Amino acid sequence: MSWVTAQVDHKTSVACDAAMCSDLARHGFPPGNLNVLAATAPDPYGSQLLIASTDVRSQFASKLTFFAPALIASFGTGAARIDIRVIAADGAAYQSALQRDLHQRQTSGSQLAGNKRVIVTPAARDQLLAGEVDLRLVTALAFLARQQAFSIVSFGSFAPGAATDVPLRWAYLAETDPAVPSTPAYVHSLIAFAHSLQPPYAPLNVQQVPLSGRNVLRIEFAAPSPLNMLPS
Repeated sequence: MSWVTAQVDHKTSVACDAAMCSDLARHGFPPGNLNVLAATAPDPYGSQLLIASTDVRSQFASKLTFFAPALIASFGTGAARIDIRVIAADGAAYQSALQRDLHQRQTSGSQLAGNKRVIVTPAARDQLLAGEVDLRLVTALAFLARQQAFSIVSFGSFAPGAATDVPLRWAYLAETDPAVPSTPAYVHSLIAFAHSLQPPYAPLNVQQVPLSGRNVLRIEFAAPSPLNMLPS
């Protein structure tokens, strides 16, 4: 699947049926991080993501959402549907961790929205205050604010069919704005900063793209969004 090869961190271990794993390897996902599920496998543990094809859904049946409670993307319908799910050894513990992460995203998002060096559109402010933005992304932008002023247009992701509580992993930064410098050097400094970040705050991709009739810089982080990044 092109979404997995393009959006998922290639260091992530992925469990899938034999046909899906073969397809992912052909499309560039590292074979060493693909774990083929045997038809008799009692669970998908040992991997971080589960690619739930029809066969996999049938194999795990009602236990699927216990083994892999978070739906981060879904494609197709009926028998052709493919779900991308986060695996968790303890579903209840995962939900608790997700709630803690939401609280941390809300707190950090509020701090970023209130930073005087950051210009935020009303839509982006609402996303930050609601805790909708991936904590890696919020933290990286807070690092950037220590160095220079910038303007956030919005946040987003490409994750069709994802559950509503899946964080947004993309930021769109203005390349031109009356309140910030609008020179090639300014844009270059944003790109250089993004490329200087180290894991876990290193983005998956940084590129200039059009958005609603203007040019913006899109900073993307890989799926899935990690939990427990900050102390409780």
